[in-house]
Amino acid sequence: MASAGASGANGGLSAAQRLMQKHDEAHQTTVEDVPDQDDLTQRPHPLSSSVLESADEAAPAPGWAAPMSAKAAGKRKEEPSVGTPRAPLLDTQSDELFPGLGGPSKPSQAASTAPIWGAKKSTPATNGNGVATNGTSTPTSELNTPPANLKAATKTGVPAAASQFTGPVYTFQPKELPRSATKKPLPDILRDINKKYRVNLAQTTGEGGVIKIGAAGTQIPESVKRQAFKALGDQITTKSSTRVPIPRSARAHIIGKQGSTIKSLQEMSGARIQMPKMEDTPEPVDDDDDTIYVVVEGNPIAIRMAEEAVGKIASERGATLNTKLRSIPAELYPFIAGPYNSAANALEEAHGIQIRVPPHHTWTSQPPPPVPPRGTAPAFVPAVGDNHITLAGDRAAVQAARAEIERLARELQQQLSLEQLPINKGRHQFIIGDRGVPAQEFFANTGCAIILPGEGDDDTITFVGPANQIQQAMDKAMDLAMGMQSSSLDLTRQLRNVKSPHEHARNLTNYLRNRKEIERIEKLHHAHIVTPFDPNGAVAPWELYSRDGKNAIKAQSEIGRILEAHPPSRMATLPIDPFFHQHLQKDIMPRVKNDFSVHVVVPNAADTDAPVLLVFEGEGGLEPGYEVPRGRPSAEEVKTFQQGLADAQKHILDIINAQEKITSTSIDVPAIFHEKLRKYIKKEQQNRSPDQIPIRVTANRTLVTLRGPAPAVETLAAKVKAFVEQAIEDEKERGFSLSFDFPQKHANQLIGKNGSNVHDLRERFDVEIQVNDGKVEVKGPKAKAEAAKSHISALGRQWADEATYVLKVEPKYHSELIGAKGSQIKKLENRYNNVQIHFPRSARPVKDDQSNADAASDAGRRGGRREQQPDEVIVKGPKKGADGARDEILSLLQYIKDTSHIATVSVQPSQIPSLIGQRGVEMDKVRQETGAKIDIPNARDLKDPSARVDIQIKGTKSAVTQAKKMIEEKKEIFDRTVTKTVDVDKTYHRGLIGAKGATINDIVVKAGGSNASGQIVQFPKADADGNIIKITGTVDVVDKIIATIEKMVAEWESQETEVADVPTDKHRSLIGRGGDIKRDLETKFSVTLDIPRQGSGQTGVKITGLPKDVESAKAYILNLVKEQEGETIQVPRKVHHAVSDNGQFFRRLRNDLKVVVDVNKSEVPAKPAATSTRSNGSSMPLITDDTEAAAGAHDFKTVDVSETGLDGEIPWVLRGSPESIAKARDSIVAAIEQALKYSTIGYLTLPDPHTYRYVIGQAGSKVNSIRKATGCKITVPRDQAKDEPIEIVGSAEGVEKARELILNAVKEGSSANRS
Repeated sequence: MASAGASGANGGLSAAQRLMQKHDEAHQTTVEDVPDQDDLTQRPHPLSSSVLESADEAAPAPGWAAPMSAKAAGKRKEEPSVGTPRAPLLDTQSDELFPGLGGPSKPSQAASTAPIWGAKKSTPATNGNGVATNGTSTPTSELNTPPANLKAATKTGVPAAASQFTGPVYTFQPKELPRSATKKPLPDILRDINKKYRVNLAQTTGEGGVIKIGAAGTQIPESVKRQAFKALGDQITTKSSTRVPIPRSARAHIIGKQGSTIKSLQEMSGARIQMPKMEDTPEPVDDDDDTIYVVVEGNPIAIRMAEEAVGKIASERGATLNTKLRSIPAELYPFIAGPYNSAANALEEAHGIQIRVPPHHTWTSQPPPPVPPRGTAPAFVPAVGDNHITLAGDRAAVQAARAEIERLARELQQQLSLEQLPINKGRHQFIIGDRGVPAQEFFANTGCAIILPGEGDDDTITFVGPANQIQQAMDKAMDLAMGMQSSSLDLTRQLRNVKSPHEHARNLTNYLRNRKEIERIEKLHHAHIVTPFDPNGAVAPWELYSRDGKNAIKAQSEIGRILEAHPPSRMATLPIDPFFHQHLQKDIMPRVKNDFSVHVVVPNAADTDAPVLLVFEGEGGLEPGYEVPRGRPSAEEVKTFQQGLADAQKHILDIINAQEKITSTSIDVPAIFHEKLRKYIKKEQQNRSPDQIPIRVTANRTLVTLRGPAPAVETLAAKVKAFVEQAIEDEKERGFSLSFDFPQKHANQLIGKNGSNVHDLRERFDVEIQVNDGKVEVKGPKAKAEAAKSHISALGRQWADEATYVLKVEPKYHSELIGAKGSQIKKLENRYNNVQIHFPRSARPVKDDQSNADAASDAGRRGGRREQQPDEVIVKGPKKGADGARDEILSLLQYIKDTSHIATVSVQPSQIPSLIGQRGVEMDKVRQETGAKIDIPNARDLKDPSARVDIQIKGTKSAVTQAKKMIEEKKEIFDRTVTKTVDVDKTYHRGLIGAKGATINDIVVKAGGSNASGQIVQFPKADADGNIIKITGTVDVVDKIIATIEKMVAEWESQETEVADVPTDKHRSLIGRGGDIKRDLETKFSVTLDIPRQGSGQTGVKITGLPKDVESAKAYILNLVKEQEGETIQVPRKVHHAVSDNGQFFRRLRNDLKVVVDVNKSEVPAKPAATSTRSNGSSMPLITDDTEAAAGAHDFKTVDVSETGLDGEIPWVLRGSPESIAKARDSIVAAIEQALKYSTIGYLTLPDPHTYRYVIGQAGSKVNSIRKATGCKITVPRDQAKDEPIEIVGSAEGVEKARELILNAVKEGSSANRS
């Protein structure tokens, strides 16, 4: 409520002004102890009994829906009131009348009202004294009589006038603050408080005994003033309560996070503040009336302080308004919004608010108004439903904009006309919408609004606009509607040859709609198809629209082919109770489709009388991109359709018929129990068996209807009735309450996060539960209240055994402690039952949700939970388990710290493959040697290939150091690594590579690289084009390799080839044994020799190399061939084998003297040989016989060379240098002379070939000693397993002696082996 400045009944000057005119000098007042008689006169009480006055700002009025003035909203100056002002009454508190009691004179101002949560900044409303007031100004006497207790107040040293109050001023009626309310007189109490808190509290008494208490002094902190007022309230023994109105939106802000704000308000004021629960507050009728009430209890001072604080928060949160204009007809919306919303945008900009004007171009929730008689304004009615204009923003600005819109609406209703025009409904889509023009564009072009009919048969279009423009709008609509070509397709005519064409047409239409085949045809042919039904449910002719008539013909042709493919034999219907439709869709349809290839079409909820449609689709129907077939099916296919449909029908009917009979029953349930009953039924339905279909539950006013299988309905109905009866009985006991102690430290656990736990307990036990200051109050039916008490007390005992540990853990270790997807924490929580481990969460905005607000309000003065810090891990639960979990976490943390030393090595992305190695071999080697964990990023994920990447190494300190060193060594080598290329003609690549890579390996090794040349030098593949050779390595190695390659290529490019004519019989002398002579020549002269293959008949030997080298090599070869013309020596035939010594003599000559001996093999006689004793069956001992007995057993044969009959000689041709040939000749002559002395050849065969080793001796010592002692040549066969004898060549005596020595050696060796 507001108080205007006091004015008299007559006009002119006020009484104070007339009095001032009588005094030319300052007027001095006299303070009297005797109260004025008029002050004792009983005056009407002010309309408000709860008034808070402040000298700083306008005090709020007790109702936020008070009349709004622009001045109070801070928008513009208030216009002066119309009429003659009334003369103010004489005000004893006026500074103009009594300047000695207050400050300097101020002109009187008219007070204005402001809502309690109006605009934040407003001009303070004042009374004639300049003291701020909230509109409750106590009428004063016209006599000059100061308050009776003013003298007492002056003696206390406090201000003597209310005008000097600098803080809040609290006003009380006499009945609110009677003398009996305090143990000591109020002035004495104020004196003690002023002394204690060093403040200046003062009391004044006005007309009717109204008491004002305020604080003076600008240097005193506000917190100290509040403490002083609270202390004053503690001295007052009377208690009362009041209701403070607030906007619903401010409720959560007054409560604060977990009740922090409401707790601080209660501690500051000493009052108890109770917030209403949201379920206890009525739903708002309109946004402007969305008001709830806060109950404040306590002493008068505490109530005033709490009112002030709550009002301040409400003012901050209630300065904005969100409202709907429910009185505006929807037909006017386009004109209020303007073309393209321009008018609404202008209003938003002018008032600084948000305006939303709903689009309106279809009649949906209300019928159109009738066309009025000519010259009469249409009868527009306000919009219904939720289709209203919405305004949001500053309260005053919203109200101003609302007034402007409502004024405009009234004018429009008088100015606009209304006309209606019937147009075929199928063409409406081409006027407004996706296929027509936007409604905004139509309004902008015509200045008229167009409104289409809603669902139904009506095809009348409504036009609203100025009378002179409405015909233009109608013409525009007709042009748009008729711009499309149309044709119709009567399905019943198309299907006239089938049985029941109307029924089949309806089935086809429903199926094609369900399969969205109509939409597909529309998109394919750029047409639009309307498939209407008449009021009786029959299919009306289809309407086809398109801008190109050809498209309509194509669409019609395709529809005809679809009709052919779907004869009645492909479809079947089943009349099924709508109760089963939901179950059919959810459970039966998928099985029918998979098992029988039948598609099921369930009628929509509005078409309850329609049957369920079955359509056979085949296996293709299971595919996501299934297209309905075209063309007439064959007779065999028709049989398949019928069989599939019959099987599907039987399957569905078997399931439906197995259900009980469907029945329904209604129960009258008071509305207050509906929500509880809904939860109860939901719980009961969840407990049903899986094969039972849930019962359908509907409510109409107080009647709750159950529909479903009869047994289930009967069972549930009985439970519902019992539940309702019990609820009614419980309601009678709702007044029962009990209170018991509960540990305050566990109050947060009992309430739960956002009040979740206490909410669950309320739902579970159906009682009200309040937790406050170590007390739990349970209110509800006695049995349920006691059960709740028992449960809560048990929780308290359980939590008393709990321990809570706050572990300080750096956030960087959290992820490893938690594990992948919380695996580590889950493992600990499973191991230690009922233990909870909480890691901090990232900061997130606070939600003012409902449950949080309720829990905080219930908690009252309870403290909020301490915020968990980012470095804290909380472990709580039963002490034993919490201890174990804590110890494990700390042990794991220490392990992580020990193995969490981290180092990084920055490398080039191109180095990563070489660091990893083939299949990770190189990096695995580093990991195994060091034990460190190495994380290498994927080079393919890098956006900038030139940027370096960091390899992270993690593990113990020593492991990290070692691994870092190894990687840095590889990195250093790589950083010095370069890749260069050299262009070499491909014809030289083979020569550079060499046999098995020998040449290139030799080049790399000599350059200082590794022998793994494949990793350093890369040649193009043989079947690939290109001459580029790539060399990778350190700069010096790469440069040396390239220099060597270029040098070799340069030499090869300057080479020439000459041919030396060498007889074919001399080629062997150029090749040598195993090609050794050829290699020696190539190395000596740095050339390449190409000698023709043996038997080719070619004599030319190609010599390739540098010119000087080729010349030297050619001269040497020709000279060598010339020197090797040869010398022939005749060797007796009978000593050929003895001299040649199985070719050993020839090899000695070649190796020692470089002389080659050529012998015609055809002239070589057969070598004498002894027949094997074993082969001829003689009695040789077996190796299995007694060793000692067989030691002397042997077979010995001799051949007299002189008796062989080998006469004649064999020519030996010697080829070599003259000096070598001469030496070779001397050696041969000496060998012939010695061989002629050998007259006997002996062949000694031993029974055991393994004993031949005793003949040879260690390193040939034994056989050499025998040779020396006998002068014989002794040959021991290499492979004793071939039964070859030992050959002894010499004189007859020497051969015999050698035999004896050999046998002795075998005997000695066998004896030594046995011992």
